Amino acid sequence: MAGGFFVTLYDLATLKLYLREGIFGSLMKPVIEGTLSSRSIHYSVLADYACSRQGSHIFFFLKRKVFYGGVITGSHAHASFYINGPYSPLGRAAQAEIFWDESERYRTAGLPGLFFRDDELRSQPYILQFEMNELSGKFIDSDDLYFALGQFAYPLPSNTIQEMSFCPLTPGETSIALDLIENSDNCLANDSFEDLYPGENQTFFNPDLLTYNDFQNEAHLEFTLLANLKPLYRILGSGSNILCRQVPLGPYKPYNIDRADICLYNSDNLLRGGTIPNIIIELKKDRANYKAYGQMVRYLTWLKRVLGDGEEFEQIHSYIIAPGFYIRKNNVRERFGLDYEEQIKMYDFRRDEYYSLLE
Repeated sequence: MAGGFFVTLYDLATLKLYLREGIFGSLMKPVIEGTLSSRSIHYSVLADYACSRQGSHIFFFLKRKVFYGGVITGSHAHASFYINGPYSPLGRAAQAEIFWDESERYRTAGLPGLFFRDDELRSQPYILQFEMNELSGKFIDSDDLYFALGQFAYPLPSNTIQEMSFCPLTPGETSIALDLIENSDNCLANDSFEDLYPGENQTFFNPDLLTYNDFQNEAHLEFTLLANLKPLYRILGSGSNILCRQVPLGPYKPYNIDRADICLYNSDNLLRGGTIPNIIIELKKDRANYKAYGQMVRYLTWLKRVLGDGEEFEQIHSYIIAPGFYIRKNNVRERFGLDYEEQIKMYDFRRDEYYSLLE
């Protein structure tokens, strides 16, 4: 089983072009020079790209329809995306050239890969490429997907995609969407006539570009760890994991659903059809305090309600990962109790060691 991506698009012409070329790139504000603000969403989008692995499926959402794209190509070991030009910190570090340029579809800004959409300067610094197959272009009504997901009494990433350009899907959502697509008789005609094609000199993401300090925000840390999990194999294991981020782990509610930073789904031991994570990770850019512990307690309390107090729940492992901790046992006992003390592991990635609650 594999994971997937749920991509929202604005118009049919763009969908047909992407299906013809097996390509997708979010429109993002370019970073021409300097560093990013800690409030920038740049690394939040990049962290979604970091969940990509060879074999992930891509779905496009347009006008209440879900269209199948294909299977992402690249690497099983690390993130599988391409760097498109110098309009991002990663692009400058990689000295990447522009190979996909949609500026002729919009209003050009006078430089390759830069254009205006709705009077806002945009670029496409990161690109996913995928291989088409016999399902590519087939589609279903979005209601069919959401009716099927209604069997689960808890929200999933595709339920909470509102105001997001795209998001990683759990393996359970991906499997359900694929089954519906396979049984659909609807297929979009592949008749794009736009004169636009990928160029050469493509720069594939390389984990050597990653740095493990000076994180701009927590999303930057998310991206760094998701793009290459190898440094965490010692504590997480090196099994076949499907990656997802910002996963809702709590009941449906109007605002502020609790979301785990990173969830891993073991393809050899999927829980509830791959809709419940095997590993939950909460990240902190700075030293973690009792609030981080409280977040993990909320996740585990919810999952215990969903799964019951049995073998499935006991298979879930949780980690708080931070560059330092200051959490006292008495404070935790008074605020949250110690029911999950053995299940919540705290790992200091600066010192490369576990942390125990202070007495």
